[in-house]
Amino acid sequence: MKFEAPSAGMLDDLEGPPPGTDLPDWEDSKVLPLVEVRELFLVLGKALRAYQLYDRKNPVYHRFLDALVRAFEFVWTTEEALHLVVEENRITWKGEEVYRNDQRSDSLAFLLYRDGVREFTPMAGIEDAELERLLDALHRAKHARGHADDLVTLLWDQQFRYLRYEVVDLAAENVDVPEAGSGVLENPLDILRSENFSLLDTGEIVEDPAADAESDADDSEGGATDGSVRLEDFNPTLHALEPEDRKYIAGLIEDELERDLRIDVLRALFDRFEEGGRPERQREISGILGQLLPNLLSRGWMREVGFMLAELEEVRRSGSIDPVAEAQISEALSTLASPESVAELVRAMEDGSLTTSSEELSIFLRHLRSSALAPLLSAVETTQHPQIRRRLQDAIREIARSSPEGVFELLRSSDVLVVSGAVRLVGTLGLPQAMQTLATLLATAPLPVRRAVVESAIELPSPALAEALGKSLYHEDRDLRIGAARALGASGHAPSAPVLEEILASREFRETDVAEKVAFFDAYGRLAGEGGVPVLDRMLNGRRLLGFREPPDIRAGAARALGVVATEAARQALRKAEGDNDPVVRSSVSRALQVRDGGEER
Repeated sequence: MKFEAPSAGMLDDLEGPPPGTDLPDWEDSKVLPLVEVRELFLVLGKALRAYQLYDRKNPVYHRFLDALVRAFEFVWTTEEALHLVVEENRITWKGEEVYRNDQRSDSLAFLLYRDGVREFTPMAGIEDAELERLLDALHRAKHARGHADDLVTLLWDQQFRYLRYEVVDLAAENVDVPEAGSGVLENPLDILRSENFSLLDTGEIVEDPAADAESDADDSEGGATDGSVRLEDFNPTLHALEPEDRKYIAGLIEDELERDLRIDVLRALFDRFEEGGRPERQREISGILGQLLPNLLSRGWMREVGFMLAELEEVRRSGSIDPVAEAQISEALSTLASPESVAELVRAMEDGSLTTSSEELSIFLRHLRSSALAPLLSAVETTQHPQIRRRLQDAIREIARSSPEGVFELLRSSDVLVVSGAVRLVGTLGLPQAMQTLATLLATAPLPVRRAVVESAIELPSPALAEALGKSLYHEDRDLRIGAARALGASGHAPSAPVLEEILASREFRETDVAEKVAFFDAYGRLAGEGGVPVLDRMLNGRRLLGFREPPDIRAGAARALGVVATEAARQALRKAEGDNDPVVRSSVSRALQVRDGGEER
């Protein structure tokens, strides 16, 4: 049962086409201005929210209202009206979806659908005279409570000229109207008898004594007296909610309970903070924000702190902030990124007093200044929690990418932990301009820093480090020697091959463990290439002065290096030892022969 709500002037100005007139077909969806119409709904949602939050004289509200006017005007360049079909969770135009929101508490489609509006047609001109009245009606209907007017009543009262809408009678929707039949009492006598009355021949109606006796018996059983109210007198189904209504109300209550009012308050605060020409207000709000940041952080509300930092970054980038307010915000951010604050944050994460998701922590940390890099790097080097270490490393990379100069500054720090972390960060980010500094550190820095340098050199191979790596091959620390050999092999610096050859032939090298032998032979094979085949062939197949062969681990290492070279001459040298009696050598030769040119296994 549909009807069209009347509006002022509708009969004169909005008459339909004459009978028999063919309606035009819908346009091709590919040429419809769907983007503009969808954008209109986005702007309408923001304007409705601004109508709720701000006073009518507030410039922020007028900015959203002007944007909505421009959105309507842009649509009217191609259309004269928007005939919108309203469904429970979406709105369509000419068969195309232009708005959708499955969250009923915030859905414009459900607001219209709930009160019976099924078609909604704004027309050109509504933006000039009736836009604020429409926002007021939508706002009042959205927040209506108790016996307040529904949306249809509010629209009717406004008497819109440039808005048409069709509604359905919710009580009669999808209900079949019964027709008269045998079950309908048409005789007045039957009606009277059904109500426990008797009709005398005189035409007078008297109460049926049997019915009165039955009624008295019921009263005596229930203990009720005249004028009392009994529970049986009421039918509870008349006042019960339908399952869908109960589900809807429960959803509204749940949404309200879960709504984060802190974010809403912060949004309103930043809306005022962004207004230009009010330096006193900006200074006042910046003071409030400076107090809120450490307070929220101490409570573990990382989501709110991350939101504030993102908004502050956006405002500062716009350049519309008062200098005094800018100084206050800068001081608050510096305190937040201080070593003491970061150390306290990490301690809270380690002891479990601060529980937050990786995403919230990353959002917070990535907005910190480069001054937070030093305490973060130190924390990464010392924490025993792998998950916390990964979170901090992710945040460090985000900060370093936006401020690489801060990494170079940390390479000159006096803190060994900070320098070690900065060196590894150079390798992770791939900053070749720091190679000269790394070479100096590899020659002069403490051992932990030198180990970090060779790790970065493996991730970021550079010939600029070749000389310093060559000297590290003779260092007394085993791990540093192995790391230097691997980094030198990855660098591709062929002039370093003689240094490795000299070490392979030394007596001291024979006393090293298998891992060190493997690292040195691999590096030599990569750097010497075809030129190193005679040396490796002699180690694998040759005999010394008294006819003894090299030890099995040396011969196995030589076979491995020949596999790295992987040329025809290297394979010929390997085939000589295919039937060697030593199982370790034979196994290494077999694996090396399975390697193609370029170092890949067959």
